[in-house]
Amino acid sequence: MRRFLLAALPLVLTACSIDQSKLGHFVTQTVQPGMPMEQALVRMQAEGFYCNAGSDVGVVTPCTRTYKRPFRRDCLERVDLVRSATAAKTVGAIDVLEVKCPG
Repeated sequence: MRRFLLAALPLVLTACSIDQSKLGHFVTQTVQPGMPMEQALVRMQAEGFYCNAGSDVGVVTPCTRTYKRPFRRDCLERVDLVRSATAAKTVGAIDVLEVKCPG
């Protein structure tokens, strides 16, 4: 039984870690620069993100999603959708911010 628990420990620890590059890859597969902002917001929301797309947001639309972790407190995944400088209703860039986890 002890061997089983020791063998399972790396799996448990892996499940608790955050893979920042995986999040970045996921987001760039979901939304891309050049797509309509409205379509990008719908896609992000379909993936569980909350996007603050109010009219007073300006150039950057912040999106967040809670990342559930077993045995630890939840983290917050953060992505900024930056409007195009030439077309306000188009995504110009995507900034995947560092995941915030409580200490």
